[in-house]
Amino acid sequence: MPRQDPTTPLPPDPASPPDPRSVHLRARCAFPGAKPGAPVELLGEVCDWQTGIPLASMPAETPGERIAEATLDLPVGVYSYKLRAGGHWSLDLDNPRTRSRDRIRNSVLSVGGAPEPLLFAPAPPFVVRAPEEDHLIVSAGLRRGHGEHLRLLWEGGEIEMTRVAEEDEHLFFRASLPGPTRPLRIRFDPGPREAFSLVPTPTDDLPAWWKNAVLYTIFVDRFAPRPGASWGHDPGRDRPAGGHLDGIRLALPRLADLGITVLYLTPTILAASCHRYDLVDPLQIDPAVGGEPAFERLVAEARARGIRILVDLAFSHAGRGFPPYEDVRARGLDSPFAAWFHWTIPSRGAPKLRHYGRRKDAPLLNLDHPEVRALVLSATSRWAKRGASGLRLDMAAEVPHDLAVAIRETFRREIHDAVVLGELVPAHAHRWTSRGALDCATDFGFHDVLVDFLAKRAVPAELAAQRLALLDLDRGAPGARSLRFVSTHDHPRFASITRKHGGPSRHGLLGLFVLLAWPGVPSILYGEEYDLFAETPVTEPEDVWPDRMPLPLHPDPAGARAFSIVRSLLALRAHSPALRCGTVEIVFAEGSLFIFRRAHEGEVIDVAVNLGAPVDVDLEDDEFPSASLLFSLDEVRLSGPTLTLATDAAALVRRAR
Repeated sequence: MPRQDPTTPLPPDPASPPDPRSVHLRARCAFPGAKPGAPVELLGEVCDWQTGIPLASMPAETPGERIAEATLDLPVGVYSYKLRAGGHWSLDLDNPRTRSRDRIRNSVLSVGGAPEPLLFAPAPPFVVRAPEEDHLIVSAGLRRGHGEHLRLLWEGGEIEMTRVAEEDEHLFFRASLPGPTRPLRIRFDPGPREAFSLVPTPTDDLPAWWKNAVLYTIFVDRFAPRPGASWGHDPGRDRPAGGHLDGIRLALPRLADLGITVLYLTPTILAASCHRYDLVDPLQIDPAVGGEPAFERLVAEARARGIRILVDLAFSHAGRGFPPYEDVRARGLDSPFAAWFHWTIPSRGAPKLRHYGRRKDAPLLNLDHPEVRALVLSATSRWAKRGASGLRLDMAAEVPHDLAVAIRETFRREIHDAVVLGELVPAHAHRWTSRGALDCATDFGFHDVLVDFLAKRAVPAELAAQRLALLDLDRGAPGARSLRFVSTHDHPRFASITRKHGGPSRHGLLGLFVLLAWPGVPSILYGEEYDLFAETPVTEPEDVWPDRMPLPLHPDPAGARAFSIVRSLLALRAHSPALRCGTVEIVFAEGSLFIFRRAHEGEVIDVAVNLGAPVDVDLEDDEFPSASLLFSLDEVRLSGPTLTLATDAAALVRRAR
């Protein structure tokens, strides 16, 4: 690849498919402190920032430096990357193109994209179809020092792009273009003279039910018992509480009344633990939660109430009792199932199975093995035939891309309007959603911003707004491609963190308020509608058993009040196109005050949150002079154009001409 500007050019024929293309990466790197000869890996947006791509390497002419190479098949795009060896990191020393955020610099590879000073390629996240599908959203980064403005030029004219975010080295701009019906040539000023071709993209295949969905996450073992069983005692870490599918079924009237449209169930398969992510038989429903009959009853009654079921499929590791694992435990590498698993082959001593995390009884499955893949796809088909409308693919970034595509295709063959949701930690979700692997991906970045701003009070509003804007650029997809939340079953509850950092008087409903007013598909963790919290939360992810408490069968008065608030918010969202699918614009973000605007087809709603001392907000707006209070959380008053917000108060204000 060129050393002065690592950008692979566009193909001469703009109508020819450029995706993917073979790119040879040759990087010069240095790893002070690493052992000589330590394997070199490539990490970044070419993968998932977690699982490195092995590179062939050799010593460079300069002592202490190495040359590492690989040939990659990459779609058109802009990729941040870094090299790692022996736990030490290096930039590509021959690549002058970098990108820095929060003073963390990475090298940049542009495949079919723009040369300096632009960050742009005619692909996600820089070009995406808007949720309304009648126009394209075009974004580009301009290196600092090359101007404060960026213009977008095309056959129909030109437009001044709006500055939407900034990083250490780049300013980012955005504009909307009519959706092209034929290839459209665009270029930028300042920028290269050559134009880029925007090819018409397929229409959005996300089903309507998902675009308007409100998910409710149920940790099956801790939600509700079978009828007549004892309940309420927290058995503690890794101990079953006795949750049952019939208990979920009996809760359907309450959940429908709350405004839930989709139930996301943690795994119900036969597994080694009560959380059931360590499979024993992914084809069988655990009899302890009611087996096939209970699941059939749940699906039938949920469907009758207009509620869909989304199941969780976890294929990364197995547990004790999985027959191939038991055979390997007995026979080691002589087992015919040895290749089903990942092994560590030390220079000395016997090979060892690799296990999930710190566990020693959860061997990692080899998802490239044909028989393992056949089991995965068989389980996928079985769950679709049981009546689930969607599935959540656990640890989706670590599932081979072609297998993830096959899982989605298998499920959709059975359920034509199904949705495959991926548990995806990386922010560059478009790498999966735009290439047929996933329909939607979790947005952990949104969770982190709201926890830091609203719960921990660790960042000011202006930094929270900046981080949200950059996340929007990173993800490169319309709102319904992102599942957003403030709590998960693998993290401390938002309400627990809020009380830990603010005392017993502070509630967690501000998090749900912003979640339900922000774009994306919202997900509520069981008990959040009661503002449920742990007295002594544990902060280690995936070990948060105090926050996985059994759901109370009957809420206390504070829980009942919280339920009423959440139900009202969900009802407002259900009847407001602006809150469900409108655009978002940051109106004001400074200190403790955060105001943003949602708008869609003439409906305009301002969303205001105040974390500091009581404040008066001037709502004067020449375009939308009328203001009426739509919803308030805690002490709020609207008098003429002045909105008064008490500490920890929030409001929805409808605007009109």
